[in-house]
Amino acid sequence: MVDKDWVHLCRVDPAYERGAANFVRTVAAAMGDVDMIVCPCIDCRNIDRHSASVVVDHLVTRGMDEPYKMRSDWYHHGELNPVVGGESNQNQWNDEIVGLYEAAEYLDKEFASKVEIAEGLDKEEDEFLAKLADAETPLYPSCLNHSKLSAIVTLFRLKTKNGWSNKSFNELLETLSEMLPADNVLHTSLYEVKKFLKSFDMGYEKIHACVNDCCLFRKNYKKLDSCPKCSASRWKTNLHTGEIKKGVPQKVLRYFPIIPRLKRMFRSEEMAKDLRWHFSNKSSDGKLRHPVDSVTWDQMNAKYPSFAAEERNLRLGLSTDGFNPFIMKNTRYSCWPVLLVNYNLPPDLCMKKENIMLTLLIPGPQQPGNNIDVYLEPLIEDLCHLWDNGELTYDAFSKSTFTLKAILLWTISDFPAYGNLAGCKVKGKMGCPLCGKNTDSMWLKFSRKHVYMCHRKRLPPTHHFRMKKSWFDGKAENGRKRRILSGQEIYQNLKNFKNNFGTLKQSASKRKRTVCVEAGSDSDGESSESEEDEEDQVDEEELSRWKKRSIFFKLAYWQDLPVRHNLDVMHVERNVAASIISTLLHCGKSKDGLNARKDLEVLGIRKDLHPKTKGKRTYLTAAS
Repeated sequence: MVDKDWVHLCRVDPAYERGAANFVRTVAAAMGDVDMIVCPCIDCRNIDRHSASVVVDHLVTRGMDEPYKMRSDWYHHGELNPVVGGESNQNQWNDEIVGLYEAAEYLDKEFASKVEIAEGLDKEEDEFLAKLADAETPLYPSCLNHSKLSAIVTLFRLKTKNGWSNKSFNELLETLSEMLPADNVLHTSLYEVKKFLKSFDMGYEKIHACVNDCCLFRKNYKKLDSCPKCSASRWKTNLHTGEIKKGVPQKVLRYFPIIPRLKRMFRSEEMAKDLRWHFSNKSSDGKLRHPVDSVTWDQMNAKYPSFAAEERNLRLGLSTDGFNPFIMKNTRYSCWPVLLVNYNLPPDLCMKKENIMLTLLIPGPQQPGNNIDVYLEPLIEDLCHLWDNGELTYDAFSKSTFTLKAILLWTISDFPAYGNLAGCKVKGKMGCPLCGKNTDSMWLKFSRKHVYMCHRKRLPPTHHFRMKKSWFDGKAENGRKRRILSGQEIYQNLKNFKNNFGTLKQSASKRKRTVCVEAGSDSDGESSESEEDEEDQVDEEELSRWKKRSIFFKLAYWQDLPVRHNLDVMHVERNVAASIISTLLHCGKSKDGLNARKDLEVLGIRKDLHPKTKGKRTYLTAAS
């Protein structure tokens, strides 16, 4: 009998691959070391024959045909039920009939649930191919430089780059159509151009937002004319007459849906092949060359093996920051794009601008700050759908359909945006997101800012730097590093945290009262100072460093990620290095000045650098 236990293991389990290889070797030996054997994978279904190595590859990447997996005998591979004499052929035929009946019954159930989807996909595929053929039509019969699509995109880029009005663009299209040969296919109006581009899912959704960042006017709020929280009007108001311009929103979020764009990537055979790069190109020497070599990638694969088994499932990263789109230095305007990076691609394609997806364009003039979660709602909903249910997608490389799923591995931002996305404080006494209430902070009287010392506690207990008083802050370091909270612990702490979005800020007393209630204090919101409630006080102190429960915790896997937020390279390396060099060489944006020297004097360290007063002048000794 052939060993069958391996077929019920997960396909990413090494034991599964060993079992498949052993099965193929046994079958080949039983059949006289033949070159080609019947493949029992889910696609070949014991019809096609392949070499032994190909059969093993099919079993590992595709899995065994389900009805054949459930049989007690694998008659296609030389195994029969133990019988006597002439009954063997009869039993074999009976087994084949039973097997065909079971397979038909199984396929009928599967077919009944998928036939409608398959018909819809076929229709969608035919429509897409028809649109693609129309887009690739030459601008006119003898044109070699431009297709219909390239001409429209080129003209539309000129319109947006130079700020042409819709009226002038319409007139240009009409004029060009008259200048070109009579049988040209150029559209003659902006409306037709937008309709043509939208047919390829190149458009975006306009979602009205509260002017105070309280909510988006969608779903239950779609038909409201004012914000349900702050009562601000959804529509603009004429400043002279006070008349409300109904239909003209005050603030508009632009969302570029990600699901149709991710599905469209697999319609290109070359791109669909590139999206499998990560599956077979992990570093073997332990060096980090791509996110596929990271600890996060490995841990999430181990945590969710069924997700990891499908090589076409996507791993994404999110990045955001503010910028002034008007290039005017005297205008305070902050527009926030939200970008997605696809880590399935190889390193040379991963960070190319054409492969970085703009998903949200959050309007200004003020930055969203802590209220960025309000604007992330539609994106997070799509990411939840891609993880929980997936999306049926056509793969042009394998000429088949599959259920596409995606995971967001982390965010990348600068430090202030980190605080906005994670919902924690990045300033003041608890400015360290990892240490929280255990942050060692100190207020500098003259520089008027918090600084963070005592980093030597992260060194080994016997490290000689711990005893170097004069080199650092004048004290020996006897402390020990604190344990960093995991994602599950943070989620449990914030599970009952009540978010309060909107730019109409609460008073300090009301905000403190809300935090106390969420921490489990009495109904009046006043926590006791007695020793009996010391544990409650710690919880309150821990909660006070959080501004919200981040919307990313809606993703089922977010609390399992070992690294959820990253700081970008520019701020970590370039800006910090520039500050250090400027201070050492006393040039550029040096941090060394009179106030810094006075703070050294207050702390009682580096006496050689203390300012010296002679008459009405103060002299600063040159640093070594």
